Amino acid sequence: MKIKTKNIREVQVPNKLIFKNNIHEITNLNKKFIIKGYKIKVVNKKIDTVILSNPHPNANPKTGEFCIPHSLRKEEINQDSLNTIRAMLCCFNLDDCYFTPWDEIEYIDKR
Repeated sequence: MKIKTKNIREVQVPNKLIFKNNIHEITNLNKKFIIKGYKIKVVNKKIDTVILSNPHPNANPKTGEFCIPHSLRKEEINQDSLNTIRAMLCCFNLDDCYFTPWDEIEYIDKR
């Protein structure tokens, strides 16, 4: 089994959220949610886990492990899979999350 860790140093600013199966635009959020980097653990050239060092509603608050779908865990790390991870990091899925940061974000209800 070959295990590698890829450190990604880039800024990702969450800009949308999902709530009650609707997508909303985030207009303001606490700076602690701005992602400045993350780690991707790769096992046998396949994505295993994504670890964040800052809070995110879809990351385990104790371990920092970001929830990714099982289908992504079967992907090799490449530009397409990195783009998928980036898109997921920029969205708060509040329909399925560890915590809801209601007091720390503002959003536009687009319904």
